[in-house]
Amino acid sequence: MRRVAKRAFAALPLLAALLVFPATANASASSSDRASGSGSFTATGEVISVKQVGGDTIVTATEVQLLTGTLTGVRRAVGVEIIHADGTFEATDSGTFTGSIAGRTGTLTISGASSGVGNVADGRLVGFRGTGGLEDLHLRGTFRTVLTGATTADGTYSIQYHFDS
Repeated sequence: MRRVAKRAFAALPLLAALLVFPATANASASSSDRASGSGSFTATGEVISVKQVGGDTIVTATEVQLLTGTLTGVRRAVGVEIIHADGTFEATDSGTFTGSIAGRTGTLTISGASSGVGNVADGRLVGFRGTGGLEDLHLRGTFRTVLTGATTADGTYSIQYHFDS
């Protein structure tokens, strides 16, 4: 069990790479109305639970991401990662981003999904249900996360976005 827990803690920051694609995130703006951007993030996580199911380890954790670049702010999320015996994994999470984009400030739900092996994950993200200045924001993109410690990770993202108004 100690080996499993150590692996689960080591994989925790990969939860930063998570994101799920809700149907409500489908943007309707033409490609000429869209803007694009990129940036980076650092993530710190805390394990809530670790379960063994067959040969898989299922980790549930919270995470805090500090984002810079086109998205500037903090994202707090909860996610689940399934680690397979062969070292591959899939992860999903959802959380609230509080910050700014394109000079507008507010909150935005950002969800995602990723997969990877070892300490590297690639994924997709979507932003929806904004408030304040981000109320009419639609966002989607990709990201890469690299494990840097037992509960930390660094990553980069690339997004496309538009505002309805």
